[in-house]
Amino acid sequence: MNLLFNLVAVQPIHSAKFHGGGSYGEVIFWALVKRGAKFSCAYDSRKYLDPAILEACKQKDIPLFDISEKTPQQIIDENQIDTFYTPLYSLEKKWAIDVKDFVFTWHGVRALEMQYSWAGVGFAKKLGQKFEALVRYRESWKKCFYKPKYQDLAKRMAEGKARTITVSEHSRASIKSFFPELMDLEIPVFYSPMTEYEPEGFLPPGVTAKKYFLLTSGARWEKNNLRAAMAFDELVGMYESQGKPFDYKMVITGVANPKAYLRHLKHKDRFVLLGYVENKELEFLHQNAYAFVFPSLNEGFGYPPVQSMRYGVPVAASGTTSIPEVCGDAVLYFDPYSVSEIKNRLVQLLDSRIYADFAARAPKRYAQVHARQVEDLEHAVDFILKPKAVH
Repeated sequence: MNLLFNLVAVQPIHSAKFHGGGSYGEVIFWALVKRGAKFSCAYDSRKYLDPAILEACKQKDIPLFDISEKTPQQIIDENQIDTFYTPLYSLEKKWAIDVKDFVFTWHGVRALEMQYSWAGVGFAKKLGQKFEALVRYRESWKKCFYKPKYQDLAKRMAEGKARTITVSEHSRASIKSFFPELMDLEIPVFYSPMTEYEPEGFLPPGVTAKKYFLLTSGARWEKNNLRAAMAFDELVGMYESQGKPFDYKMVITGVANPKAYLRHLKHKDRFVLLGYVENKELEFLHQNAYAFVFPSLNEGFGYPPVQSMRYGVPVAASGTTSIPEVCGDAVLYFDPYSVSEIKNRLVQLLDSRIYADFAARAPKRYAQVHARQVEDLEHAVDFILKPKAVH
């Protein structure tokens, strides 16, 4: 086997320096290194790549091929690559490559599942991002762009020209639902592994431990944080109208465009909008939060609730896509499209009895999920390194 690993998948996408698929890919990379596997990597020298990965490639003599100099297909052809693995599938034309064994992780079909919303335009900062937000998730765009490309991928799989794993039962069912030609195809489910960082850092000025609700990935409207912020804003107003003290704040990380939030909020002083936060500092915010709110509209797996449950922090989350599967009975669920229902769950979390119940459930669920993540990581590496069956 001459394996090429797609490191481009762990590099920044649009405005996101780090993203779930990239974090997943980094864990797979390190697992391959730990296993002592022989492989090479494709990367993009124009984008950020974790220096630790670059150093590992140097120390372990892992060849690096730059896609800014040659196309992925040229790299494959010139280096007799017979197996290509990408931890995140891309619809870009340059990745529609011809190789003996095409292996990938299919995190889900968000592009087909999501409903269109104008909200994406308000969250975008650059002109190109605004244009993408105007068309992405429209039914016409799905029909003309996403569906044909995914259809070609499904055909390759059905013909035995590509192998895939996925990260949740929800994602596997969704893939088969959209592409019935794959109904009888074996698609293993291996829970998405995650890197555990030790918390380091400090709280933002004016923020007190256990006195804030936490939201993450504030630059992406699909994460639906605006509705949760509006729910918290209403909650503050509710307490004020009754003349009752309420000293909680809401911290939102990863915010690229503060105006996308602030123009909808009355109690602006109760919100702390942070930009990009380093991993260890983000862990610190998870650890010290009163509660974590995860209103995401679509997840293939969903790391953030698990991060909070690690510290016994209660979670309120969307009851949609993979989230109930991953979180089980350890979180309070809500309709992510309902501001009033999100506020309802925040009110519940302010009840000491309910709070204590879910604080106790959280670490137990974390332990269950983490144990499976560790086990499934080894299965995922086995799958990637497994020679393609000869028919």
